[in-house]
Amino acid sequence: MYSVTVLLIWISDHYGIESDGIHSVTAFCTLRVTIITDDMLTNSITVRLENMSQEKFLSPLLALFVEGVATVLSTTKEGIFVFNIQNDTDVSSNILNVTFSALLPGGIRNKFFPSEDLQEQIYLNRTLLTLISTQRVLPFDDNICLREPCENYMKCVSVLKFDSSAPFISSNTVLFRPIHPINGLRCRCPPGFTGDYCETEIDLCYSNPCGNNGLCRSREGGYTCECHEDFTVLDTW
Repeated sequence: MYSVTVLLIWISDHYGIESDGIHSVTAFCTLRVTIITDDMLTNSITVRLENMSQEKFLSPLLALFVEGVATVLSTTKEGIFVFNIQNDTDVSSNILNVTFSALLPGGIRNKFFPSEDLQEQIYLNRTLLTLISTQRVLPFDDNICLREPCENYMKCVSVLKFDSSAPFISSNTVLFRPIHPINGLRCRCPPGFTGDYCETEIDLCYSNPCGNNGLCRSREGGYTCECHEDFTVLDTW
C-alpha cells in the first residue's frame, strides 16, 4: 500500500536555445516522483551526517551521497531512495539526519535490504562512504530498542512508519519534499516460536521432515530425527 509521494526536482541552466539577438539562455527542470511504500519505510535507516545543513546536502552533496551508498552496497544509484532529510533537534551541533532505503543488488525486483543489514553495511564501510560522498557519517544512536521493550527473548527491530509530509526544502538547484517518519519498533520471535508474545512453540515436526522411517522429536528452535528399528542415517557425499 502506498504511503506518500516524495517529489524531487532538479533545476539547472542550459544555454544556447532562446536568444534575443544578443543573449541566449534556456532553463529547464526535471521532476522526479518517487512512491514511498510501507516496505521501504520498514527497511529504511537514518544516518547522521556531521557539520551538514539541508541546503548544503541538497546541492551538491545529494548526488554524491547516493553514489557513495550505492557503491558501499554494490547496488545501483537508481536503487537508493532518500525520502527524508531533517535537522537533528536532539543536539546543539550541526547534524543532519538522512533517511533512506535501498534495493538489493542483482536485479531483484522490489526487494530491499533489511534495515539491520543496511545499518551494518553502512557502519562497517563508513570510511569508504566518507571518501566518495565527502560527508562523515556518525555512529548510529537512533536505536529505540536500547530500553529492551520486547519480552520472552523476542528480538527488537527499529522500524519507521509514515507520519506526515513536510514542507518543501530548497537549495540553489534542488526542490525537495521530504516526509517525516516516526520511530517505532517491532518484536520478532526467536526461531521456533510464534504468537503475539512468542508464547507458542512451533511444532517443526508437522511436515514430517524425517520421512516415514524416522521419528521426529521437536526441540526448542528445531527438531531431531531418530531412526526406527532396522533403519539408519544415510550419509551422501
